[in-house]
Amino acid sequence: MLEYIFDQEADVDIEQLEDFTEEMLRETEEKLGVRLPAAYVELMNVRNGGTLAYSELHAKKLPDGEMFVDAIKGVAPDDGIGESLDLAAEWEVEAGFVLFAGDGHEWLAFDYRDGPTDDPEIFYVPTDGGKPKRVAKSFEKFIKKLRKPEEIEMDDDEDDDEDRDRIYTKDEVEQAIQEGESLFDMSAGLEQFAKEEGNMDWFLKQCFRTLGIGEIEDIAWTVGRIVLIKLKTEPKENWPLAELQKMADHLKLAVDEYGAPDGIARRLGKRIQRKIEDVDD
Repeated sequence: MLEYIFDQEADVDIEQLEDFTEEMLRETEEKLGVRLPAAYVELMNVRNGGTLAYSELHAKKLPDGEMFVDAIKGVAPDDGIGESLDLAAEWEVEAGFVLFAGDGHEWLAFDYRDGPTDDPEIFYVPTDGGKPKRVAKSFEKFIKKLRKPEEIEMDDDEDDDEDRDRIYTKDEVEQAIQEGESLFDMSAGLEQFAKEEGNMDWFLKQCFRTLGIGEIEDIAWTVGRIVLIKLKTEPKENWPLAELQKMADHLKLAVDEYGAPDGIARRLGKRIQRKIEDVDD
């Protein structure tokens, strides 16, 4: 099987969607107007999207011959690959491409430009005006071109080890947010509590305080990612829905440090919104 490509060590993988169902597949394919390739569907049936351990794509037609692929999108009509039409419109991607991986500046896509097919080719699609390039004849061949990055040997640094292994107290997290200088300390501290059950009201309060520090790069989507980790950890009956709705509303309107729309944060806000709606249903 092909699931070996996914990161098996992550405590919580926000890129992994709810368990795959045939109804989700039907609704997603109807929305996209295509039949997704069997190898992709088979993989999603085992694990519905997720962060990759085998995250280097090697192909001669790629810039520098390789590309970092953080995750593969799962199947859902309003999330994962189901967002392809909206993303393609946002990034002015040519019609007929269905996006299944990428970050906005460059995408990987199934090619349906010539019409319906059961086994579309895989294209690299840049958004800087460059020409799309075929990188694999099929999804299965694409998977076989993924490689696990070589671990880079780092000089031993006791301070770095201490930072990675640090256990934060609530007071230390609050102090880091008050100082508003270290995104590492703020995100590491919040993520630690996101992976623990309980303290939901305190946790969201600190997330809102962090969002108030608008001048730090990547602050909005970092908070959105951490909130989604918390929602995977915390039982739904403990969710303060009104506060989560405020969080979703904030992120859906997020801008970056330059005042431009923060596309990643806004998509995370929509994902939080859908989770709230699932509870209401």
